Amino acid sequence: MSATPRNRALTASATALTVVASTFAFVAASAPSAQAASCSSTYLSYGSTGTCVKVLQKNLGGLDVDGVYGSGTRSRVRSFQDDANIGVDGKVGPQTWRKLATYGKALGWKAGITVYMCKANSTSFRFSVWNNSGDNANWNLYTAQSSWPIEGDALADDRIEAQGHVYADTYNSEKLVVWVGRYGSDNAQTTRSVRDFSRSTLPACG
Repeated sequence: MSATPRNRALTASATALTVVASTFAFVAASAPSAQAASCSSTYLSYGSTGTCVKVLQKNLGGLDVDGVYGSGTRSRVRSFQDDANIGVDGKVGPQTWRKLATYGKALGWKAGITVYMCKANSTSFRFSVWNNSGDNANWNLYTAQSSWPIEGDALADDRIEAQGHVYADTYNSEKLVVWVGRYGSDNAQTTRSVRDFSRSTLPACG
């Protein structure tokens, strides 16, 4: 028995709603990565606002992610430019975006130490560290997947450098422990405000 006109209309409406919902979900899921990719050609400076400022703040680390390029963001950008050996003007253009892409996204920061991660290839992540503490430092990033931390030591002060690779699909960060000036339990500074990292959340290494 063939469907009545009313049933055919209801079926067509339901199909249309499913298509619209699926399309909306795809756009919503794709929008953040598309916006992030487009930021590399966006110029930012004091007073800028919006999504690309949030991308900058999230990738740079050590900042509130509020989408407002204020004095704190400008100061952090200037320090990053200086320690990354690029022109220091407190403004973000292609050169600063490219240098940020070299390191990836900030996972955690404490006492002037910022740990970055990016996707090196299909099987590994590359980690880098910015030592903006003004002194030599050691750091350990602990994760749920391993009893051994990702770590670095004896960093020269005021420098950003790539330090090594880890191999996995995803990690759940637990805490970052930092020692500045000297190594010892009484000098440990700890933060649990750290970001997990996976292939879906990290940019490819520049």
